[in-house]
Amino acid sequence: MPVVKGQIKLKPESVKVLSYNLYNYNPSHSSYQLKSSVSRKATASVIAKINADIVLLSELGHGNSLDELLVDLGERNVSYPFTSIVDGPDSLRRLCVLAKSAPVKVDHRTKVKFKLKGEEVSVSRGFAYCVFEWQNSYRLHFIGAHLKSKIPSPLGQTDMRRYEARQLHYLVASILKQEPEANIIVAGDMNDTFDSSPIKEIQYRRYKDEKRLYDLRPYDKSHASWTHYYDKSDEYSRIDYFFASYAMLNEINYEGLMIPHSPHWFIASDHRPLVLKFTPENKDPRPAMKLFENATRKNIRPQYESKEHFEGPRKASKEKK
Repeated sequence: MPVVKGQIKLKPESVKVLSYNLYNYNPSHSSYQLKSSVSRKATASVIAKINADIVLLSELGHGNSLDELLVDLGERNVSYPFTSIVDGPDSLRRLCVLAKSAPVKVDHRTKVKFKLKGEEVSVSRGFAYCVFEWQNSYRLHFIGAHLKSKIPSPLGQTDMRRYEARQLHYLVASILKQEPEANIIVAGDMNDTFDSSPIKEIQYRRYKDEKRLYDLRPYDKSHASWTHYYDKSDEYSRIDYFFASYAMLNEINYEGLMIPHSPHWFIASDHRPLVLKFTPENKDPRPAMKLFENATRKNIRPQYESKEHFEGPRKASKEKK
C-alpha cells in the first residue's frame, strides 16, 4: 500500500472518533447479502447521528459497498471527503477509514503474515493505519483491526487471533520505537473478551507503563460496557475496543467516551458503536493513571448502598432482632 500524504489541519477543540462493525455491509444487489434494506438504512442513521471526525468501519463488503453507504450518509447530510479501504485477503469483510479531513499519511498493512503450526498464515483483514496531524504539531497514529472470528479452524481460532494480535502490537511497538511519546489509538472488533490472551497480547500488560496499550472501556448510559449481541446463544459480550498509548491518556475526554444509545441498534448491526473524544494537545499522562487498573479502565458501575447483607445463599439483616 503506497503512503499517501494529506494536509495538516487547524487544531480543533475536540476530535470525535467512531469505531463500528457494520455486520456484513455488502452491495444491495450482492449474492452475499445478509442485511435487509431496513438494516442498511438503520446503519447509515447510526453513523450519521454520531457524525464523527474519524471513523473506523469493520465488515464493509466487496464491490461498491462504500459508494452505497456514502450515498445513504449524504441523504442524512453527513459527508466524508476522505475514504480509504484496507484491501486485505478477506474481500467480504474489509476495514475502512473515513475522515472529515485527510490524514498526512496512509500506510495500511495488507500483507501481514505469521507462522503457525508450520503454516504461513495471513492476517485476513490486514490493519488500517493513518496518521493525522494538526497545526500545533499534534500527531495521532490511528490503527484499525478486525481480528479472527471464533469460527473454528484447524489451526485453532484462539491461536490465530493471538498471533494476529501479536502482529498488531508489533506495529504499535514499531511506532513507539521511532516516536516514544506517540499518541496512538487502536480501534476495532477484536473478537475476544478483555481477560483473553489475544487482548493481553495487544496490551502488553507485562511491560512498563510507557509500552502498554490501555483499554479505554467505553460505557453506555446504564454503565454497561458490552458491545456485541450473539442471538443464537443470547450472549452479550465486550469484544470491540478502543486502546490508547500511555502518552495519550490525559488527552482523552472520558465524559465523551461512550457507547451511544440507539433504539434501532440491533436492526443496524449485531455490534454497538463505540465513540471516543480527545483534545489534540499533548498533556502529561500521569494524572489519568488513577482511572486504570492493570491497563484497563476501572469499572465505573454505580455501587448501591444497603443495610442488608448476605450470609451464604441467604439474606440477613444487620439490624438486631
